[in-house]
Amino acid sequence: MRRLLLVAVAAASLWFAPGALAAGWCGNAQSPTDRPDVVTGPQIHAIVALPIDAPDTFAADATRIADDVASIDAWWTAQDPTRVPRFDLADFPAGRCLDLSFVRLPGPSASYSVTSSSAASATFAAVVNQLEALGFVDIWKKYLVYLGGFGAPTDNVCGTGSGDFDRGESFATVWVRACGVPTDAVGAHELLHALGALPEGAPNVCTPATDPFGVVDLGHPCDSPTDILYPASSGVPLSQLVLDYNHDDYYGHSGDWDDIQDSLWLRHLNAPQEPLAVRVTGRGAVFSDVPGVLCASTCTSQWDQGSKVVLSASPIDGMRFVGWSGACTGDAECAITVQSAKRVTAAFGPERVTMHLSVKGRGRIACRPGCRPTEAAGDPIVLTAVAAKGYRFVRWSGACKGTRLACRLVPARAFSARATFAKKPVKKKR
Repeated sequence: MRRLLLVAVAAASLWFAPGALAAGWCGNAQSPTDRPDVVTGPQIHAIVALPIDAPDTFAADATRIADDVASIDAWWTAQDPTRVPRFDLADFPAGRCLDLSFVRLPGPSASYSVTSSSAASATFAAVVNQLEALGFVDIWKKYLVYLGGFGAPTDNVCGTGSGDFDRGESFATVWVRACGVPTDAVGAHELLHALGALPEGAPNVCTPATDPFGVVDLGHPCDSPTDILYPASSGVPLSQLVLDYNHDDYYGHSGDWDDIQDSLWLRHLNAPQEPLAVRVTGRGAVFSDVPGVLCASTCTSQWDQGSKVVLSASPIDGMRFVGWSGACTGDAECAITVQSAKRVTAAFGPERVTMHLSVKGRGRIACRPGCRPTEAAGDPIVLTAVAAKGYRFVRWSGACKGTRLACRLVPARAFSARATFAKKPVKKKR
């Protein structure tokens, strides 16, 4: 039996294209960063990481992790036909498939020792810190990391993972070397830890009497060696393992503790999808807190019914956000529950607007705070019609309307206003 995992430190789409998680990787280039999201909702991003001095094995590692993700996806669906992990995808010339980052860690191979469980724990913590420093800190993403080129093989640690049930920025790592356990099984095991298993309250936590290593192990159940989360493996294929034996510890249980089946990082296979249409006027962009929306023009994304999304507006230099219309109003963040089809428009305008004033007849226009060629957009301006001697004010036209002397404007764009004056009637002497 081989120990699969040591839970580290303190913590025990637009649409999915058919075939997006098929075996093999359809990508055509290495990327050290997370590519633009094409999947909506919290998701799992894949990373291949190598020490600075390790040979470049990206091609083989990319194929391995893509094949394993496809295997995990198929196995999970067979275990639960209603849920599956939501993996991060990207668009490539050959099609849509797994988004995969390739990074070089700053240390040499010798600095990443995994020759024992305690060394694996320390190395895991160091690798997590280094990946976070490289920008992998999205609170809506969990990271499945394949680590290659690390020290001498050991037969008791195949991977390491840790995470919270309701928080992203969690990591599941697979030590890519011959530990005798299929890497798809290791990946599934570690991913469950990143999703928050084993939750506090699980009844079959390992004890010295049940654990194969004779210890108290709060991160694993010990009611059956066929459980994917069992602390040791004989090297059987993933297909021979089950997702929570008896469904009484961490998945599909009836208890009042956290249930991984309810994880935000799982896609509901039978849930209706609802569209969220975003229209952008002016020069700026709209993005969502949860991955899925990044629009500089009109775009539509599909969301699981009931998804909660917060939209923010970001103007380019020299522009300002004017406000929302449609499903949201005002100029603060736009919080939407996509229970049904939603439409929202984000309007952007210039930071300063041109003001053109004119008069017809004899008179002038007074401005408060002042009559300048340009004004700060969104600041109130009061225009007052002042007639010359012998004339009277008749009406406004352009941006101002009506016959009142004062006109208050809050301009978002360039505007013009005209005041019309006419001679007063001459009184005849008797």
